[in-house]
Amino acid sequence: MKFARIAILISGITGTLLAGLSSAHAASTDPITPTASDFAAMAQCKALQTKYPSLKGKDLVVGLGGYTKGFEAPSEKDPSIIEGLDPSLFERISSCLGAKHSYQTGSFNVLLTSISSGRADIGPMLYVTDERLKQIAFVASMQVQDGSILAKGNPKKITTVDDLCGKTVAAAAGSYEANKLVPEQSAKCTAAGKPEVSMLMVQNTDNSIQAVKSGRADIYLTEAGSAIAIAKADKTLESGFTVDLPIMVGFPIAKDNTTLRSAVMDAMKVIQESGAQKKLLDYWGQGSAAERPVVARG
Repeated sequence: MKFARIAILISGITGTLLAGLSSAHAASTDPITPTASDFAAMAQCKALQTKYPSLKGKDLVVGLGGYTKGFEAPSEKDPSIIEGLDPSLFERISSCLGAKHSYQTGSFNVLLTSISSGRADIGPMLYVTDERLKQIAFVASMQVQDGSILAKGNPKKITTVDDLCGKTVAAAAGSYEANKLVPEQSAKCTAAGKPEVSMLMVQNTDNSIQAVKSGRADIYLTEAGSAIAIAKADKTLESGFTVDLPIMVGFPIAKDNTTLRSAVMDAMKVIQESGAQKKLLDYWGQGSAAERPVVARG
């Protein structure tokens, strides 16, 4: 489905991953136990360090395609620290494997290319889609529910996905919302004789938020926990309706990096068995009910 009107917002971020923040692995920003240090000392993790000796002491490069509150974003107390569900899990995964990690930031639309080419080792949790599985593999452990970000007071009175007819939705290039959710809803609108859904294609979460704040977009659809966190941090915005999605989210890893994929899978099993992921999901706002047994895809 093609839209009659797609506006493109060009980001100033270059396509090449830029040297990013590297201090996040050194300081924990959540109070959840077991901690990263606890995992490093666990017998199960010691066994994994023996199983995957090439990862012990390795600096795993985590590519970020912008920031998503609740998942990964600079700490308000110390912007040099990246905090959220993903960093909390990366701290525990790397500690369990005896590795370290650092962050590199860049444009969202080249994130998967950066991982598949080896410029980054792993990425933050992303939607696992059929299109992405053609390019990348995933270690997935969460089910997705989308939330919505609206201007305070919901001036356009958007209360369900059916209200998107004739509205403009901000969506990140390459995202599930841009490739599937919005096109499918737009098709439903036109089939019912209503105006299609227009899409403002942007490069990352920050651009999407600014589009809603400036009025260029009426709504931004993103993961439910992120939507709540974004609205909580900005009093000019509010979170709205939610949509259940038949999709999981997981860490993207290059298809040919089988050692890292297997190691992350094993480390996540230990983390889930400890109960840490459910606690972290509640702490960062996604909700423990989103946890699913970790699986490898792709």
